[in-house]
Amino acid sequence: MSLLTIAILSLILYFLIVAVWRRYKHFQLRDELGLPGPKPDFFTGNIKDLMKMIKEMGIENSPYIRLKVAEMYGKTYGFYVGSLLEINSTDLEFAKEVMIKQFSNFINRQPITFQDVFPMKESLLHIGKDGPHGYGWKEIRSIVSPVFTTGKMKLMFGTIHERIETLIKVLENRIQKDDCVDIYDTYAGCDRKMCVWHRS
Repeated sequence: MSLLTIAILSLILYFLIVAVWRRYKHFQLRDELGLPGPKPDFFTGNIKDLMKMIKEMGIENSPYIRLKVAEMYGKTYGFYVGSLLEINSTDLEFAKEVMIKQFSNFINRQPITFQDVFPMKESLLHIGKDGPHGYGWKEIRSIVSPVFTTGKMKLMFGTIHERIETLIKVLENRIQKDDCVDIYDTYAGCDRKMCVWHRS
């Protein structure tokens, strides 16, 4: 075996050991923070657990999966997406601490790859530290926050409630004819429909 081959194999082995060690250290973070949560798989984190719950509960109930996990592990828990630790909480005081009191320490949002397309890419909920137009979540927050004061939100409540009631009535009338409602405009030559599950 030549010296070059040995050097290349040594480098590959070195980088492999470093990658495994880093991943191992990532999986220690939740315990170091003292957070409960499901035991992560070395390769996928808790993605397998998530897929299993989606299969058991059904895709239409996927928004409630994190609430179910909170029932099992407490209001604030750690969940691994791959080796990335997500801290989830249903505790309003915790949310207030992160979103208001210590907002300057939590300026970034994790980008979700499958949402990295128009129009979701332009959504306020998808913008990270550096947004698509050179300004990020922190700048947008400082511009938008004055609009959403408690007093202004109370003033908006009546109008928003009325519009939601109207939307519900329209959807209820439409699903009498067909459970699948054509809720989107035709885009790129493709009709997209949203199926509405309703109480019988």
